[in-house]
Amino acid sequence: MRFQVLGPMTATVALPSAAQPRRLLAVLLARAGRFVGRDTLVDELWPDGAPPSAAAIVQVTVSKLRKTLSPGLGAAEAGQRLRSGPRGYALTLEPGELDADDFLALLSSGADDRAQRRRALERALACWRGDAFADVPGGPLLEAHKLWLEDRRSAALLQLVELELADGDGRSVVERLDPVVAARPADEVFAARLAAALGAVGRRESALEVLRRTRRALWDEAGVWPGADLTAVYRRIAGTEWTTPGPPAQLPPAVPDFTGRAAELADVARALRGPAPVVLHGAAGAGKSALAVQAAWRARRRFPDGQLTASLRTEDGTPADPAAVLAGFLRRLGATPAELADRAGLAGLWRGHTADRRLLVLLEDAASEAQVRALLPSGPGCATLVTARRELPGLCGARAVPVPELSTEDSWALLAAIVGESRLQAEPEAAQRVLGHCAGLALAVRIAGAKLAARPGRRVADLAARLADERRRLDELSAGDLSVRSAVTSALRGADVPLLSLLAAFGTTVPDWCAAALLDRPLDTARDRLDDLAAAHLLDPAGSRWAVPPFVRLVLAEHPVEADRAALRRACETALAYAEHARGRPAPGLPKPDPATARRIAADPAGETAHLAAAARLAGGHGWHDLTERLADACTALAGTPWLGHAARAVSVLSLAAARRRRDPRAEAEKLYNLGAVHSQHGHWHRAQNYFVMAEHRYRALDDPRGTGAVLAALADVHLDGGDPRAAEAELREALGLLRACGDRRGQAAAAAQLGSLAEDVGDVRRAVESFEVSMLLAQDCDDSRGHDRAAKRYADVLRRHGGHDRAADLLTGALGGAVSTRERHWEAHVLRSLGDLHTDAGEPADGRHFLTRSLTLFEQIGHRHAAAYTHRSLAEACRRAGDPAGARRHLLVALGVFRELRDRRGAGYALLGLGRTEAGDGAPAEAARLLRTSAGLFRELGFPLWELRALRELNAVSSAAPDRDRTREVLTKIRI
Repeated sequence: MRFQVLGPMTATVALPSAAQPRRLLAVLLARAGRFVGRDTLVDELWPDGAPPSAAAIVQVTVSKLRKTLSPGLGAAEAGQRLRSGPRGYALTLEPGELDADDFLALLSSGADDRAQRRRALERALACWRGDAFADVPGGPLLEAHKLWLEDRRSAALLQLVELELADGDGRSVVERLDPVVAARPADEVFAARLAAALGAVGRRESALEVLRRTRRALWDEAGVWPGADLTAVYRRIAGTEWTTPGPPAQLPPAVPDFTGRAAELADVARALRGPAPVVLHGAAGAGKSALAVQAAWRARRRFPDGQLTASLRTEDGTPADPAAVLAGFLRRLGATPAELADRAGLAGLWRGHTADRRLLVLLEDAASEAQVRALLPSGPGCATLVTARRELPGLCGARAVPVPELSTEDSWALLAAIVGESRLQAEPEAAQRVLGHCAGLALAVRIAGAKLAARPGRRVADLAARLADERRRLDELSAGDLSVRSAVTSALRGADVPLLSLLAAFGTTVPDWCAAALLDRPLDTARDRLDDLAAAHLLDPAGSRWAVPPFVRLVLAEHPVEADRAALRRACETALAYAEHARGRPAPGLPKPDPATARRIAADPAGETAHLAAAARLAGGHGWHDLTERLADACTALAGTPWLGHAARAVSVLSLAAARRRRDPRAEAEKLYNLGAVHSQHGHWHRAQNYFVMAEHRYRALDDPRGTGAVLAALADVHLDGGDPRAAEAELREALGLLRACGDRRGQAAAAAQLGSLAEDVGDVRRAVESFEVSMLLAQDCDDSRGHDRAAKRYADVLRRHGGHDRAADLLTGALGGAVSTRERHWEAHVLRSLGDLHTDAGEPADGRHFLTRSLTLFEQIGHRHAAAYTHRSLAEACRRAGDPAGARRHLLVALGVFRELRDRRGAGYALLGLGRTEAGDGAPAEAARLLRTSAGLFRELGFPLWELRALRELNAVSSAAPDRDRTREVLTKIRI
């Protein structure tokens, strides 16, 4: 198969004639061998806006292309050229199948001999039949690839011409460049070579005509004067100088490795079509100047009367005098010294000089509207581009274009442009860590790239490790006169540093009511102060919350101001007051909550967990132990179960330390139990067991049956997951006795449900059903709807596996309604997984995948990797039953990796069982037998005969080994239905 794209797109197979498939194929050819994301394809096919069905159209188009490129092969079969993956689609090509690859290979052939190099370049240029992808219009990606190929073509042509000139072959240069320069008269580089060649073959007048034609084209198309190279060629051939001056062309050179910012460039390009000033505003180091210069160079041809540039900030950081800038501009436009001497008349002179001109004015680092207003040209054909740290809202009619942090993709592209894509691909994870530490700040990415480029032998991982240390990160992000520290320090001059320092002390996003407490001012006043800092890009707003940007926080940490302890304590006490209000508890001695804010927090109390955790850490750091414990307790109560945030363990430890300082054994027992629960939710079973055992000892010493029963029930889960069902059953039975003795029906209901799950695991289905029925009756009797729903969900799983689908559906429907009404997303995700399993078992895998996908999304949002792994396992079964073994295998491998990392042997057994079924269905009996035998062995070690039986039945279906059948009969004797 052969594809040609250096000209109209053709192939040795019949290509589709419709526009959309051709455009999609062109994008895949432009990124041959690499995955192209589905969102990227949608943007390419519909650059002006995609229809709602775009994703489906892309999928159908890919399917049609597969039939053309790999007839008779399925999407996942070996030899399929158009592959699918989680990152999109990729087209596989063999060497020699794409003319663009041939062209690039010839360019990089590296022949040392001049004649061989000439022949290689001639062959490379012969690959071209016209413009790249000449008959395929494209979106941003394809158009950029076209430009890149054309640049390589021009570079190859220039190399060949240089070699021919060096060999004295001027005639070949003339024949080669004459049509090129005729088509592109403003191309100074090729015009200079053509003129030199014409002069070398004795055609002096023709050479001078080429030079004069190029000079006119430069003036007419771009409003610029010929550069030094063209001027030197003219001087050498004509024996004289060009004398007529051109318009001012003051634009700074564009950054050669500028990448990304496509949306911002498009916004600026549209805005520059009118006379209203365009203000690029963003944080220090965001890349405003590089973006402005890039946009100015792209637009300069529309301003043939010149481009003027000035910095509006002096070297010492003070604002520049607009009058001095204005005088410089007028001097460039031809004003006489006498006219410039009248300082009072400069504004009128400027208006007169710009009234009928088409000028582009670039003003960098503006400090105020007044500065810019004095420098605005008057003519409707002029445009002004301004960079500033603020939006400058006082400029009438100005179009503000924010310059946000770089996206991950743009950050990677910039780093790759500086150090080379191959170097990043060699250490992709380390490169991502470097970019993570740069936090999307363009200046930081550029400095990191400069450091790596200056040390080609240095590993990317070494720089990532150095940047990981926050204490030295600012030192590392400095190269030459580029410094993140200097840029941020300059931005902080004149800012409300005391307020920023107080906000930074929390180390996380801070709600507006916390800022009001810090300032001891009304909420509206605090919001005004926060808005002012955000306008200067020293705070990042996120709704009603605010975050100090990472590099601002690091600079503040280097120059700490004396902490306002009273303000910080007031803020911590206010946080506690709102938390207690959300819990419905009295809060005597604490600040009175604002009613509207209190209602907002009460509607989503778990949303305050991160801030409460930060307040607890802050209080602990200042030695406010009683406040620390109360904050930690409130935080734990509002977070709910499971609490999977990064602060969970730290807050629990703070709470335990405070309880021990108070010498309160009951509180200490509660804190130990909480720490065990946190470690359990993170999958750290051994640590969880240690804390639960310590909590059990405390509760027994206190003669507290309710607490002891709760801890024993938690320990039973740990022992069950660790493969000790006998210990788990003994603990649950003792817990039930203790809870029954003290009349704790809620606790009895929960323990009975646990006993039901355990009973099924060990093969006693009848006892499992009885336990669940008892659990739901107990929960109903004490009006515990949450406990009833949780027992119902577990019961439904047992019923589903044993044929009770209708009852299971009723129980799960009720449990889902309860989870939604209480806004327990974690529990909702569990119920959705069970509903997905139910539909899959009922022969409705499509409906099953719908519920399971929602479950997985919720678990991933919460950050519960362990529970998400179980949903991956369920999704795998839905994929397997839908005839998608590749999808099933992918989900199971993800689940197995998490189970093994967390040492969840039961989960690993489930995943291995699923993999064995998948391999058996996919025609790999030997591999299936190996996996199923391993799964059966795990369940045997754990003491789960019912699951061992399921694995052995699958194993017997793919293997005739007698021992497996003997073991099946043995296991059957242990199971009671």
